Amino acid sequence: MAEQYRLEMKGIKKTFPGVKALDGVNLRVRPGTVHALMGENGAGKSTLMKCLFGMYVKDGGSISLEGKEINFKNSKEALENGVAMVHQELNQALKRSVMDNIWLGRYPKKGPMVDEKKMYDDTKALFDKLEIDVDPKRIMSTMPVSQRQMAEIAKAVSFNSKIIVFDEPTSSLTEEEVEHLFKIINMLRDHGCGIIYISHKMAEILRISDDITVMRD
Repeated sequence: MAEQYRLEMKGIKKTFPGVKALDGVNLRVRPGTVHALMGENGAGKSTLMKCLFGMYVKDGGSISLEGKEINFKNSKEALENGVAMVHQELNQALKRSVMDNIWLGRYPKKGPMVDEKKMYDDTKALFDKLEIDVDPKRIMSTMPVSQRQMAEIAKAVSFNSKIIVFDEPTSSLTEEEVEHLFKIINMLRDHGCGIIYISHKMAEILRISDDITVMRD
């Protein structure tokens, strides 16, 4: 029988001094679906995702990926196991090239040296697949935020992720770029990826989501 859920978060608890941020939260994501995560600021959406991504240590509950319990220690471990996150605040090496940013920490090697040609070719192939029109050799700081966002999305896809979290991804995009983003998300969904989509924009959520979880209080 095919797995019913790609990701299951059960009874997740997280407390900060004086604040109960998460109190027994459940989230289930099916493969090949877009699962919208909604709620007002402070409802705990980002906290829940940071517990998944190993940025916070949860105080209770369990997280399973493809039926196996997981507890990532950090974002590197999450990425290596197929969980990627496109953050609202971009954290990029602005003085480095686009392709440097995408393969940072996992450069293709030729002997002891970085294989620049392979890195360029792999980036180009990734961008062609996602129809992203950006020069892999361009320096990050010279690009508009929307193009930097697209590079970040390409990086998440490059890990062959099983789950990709998009945190308010359209906040810096034009209408045309939003359409392109939705096209990419639909393509990922068609390839069986589970997408968690955090947004306040109802029109977007109604248009793109298969399932919706609303967090309150």
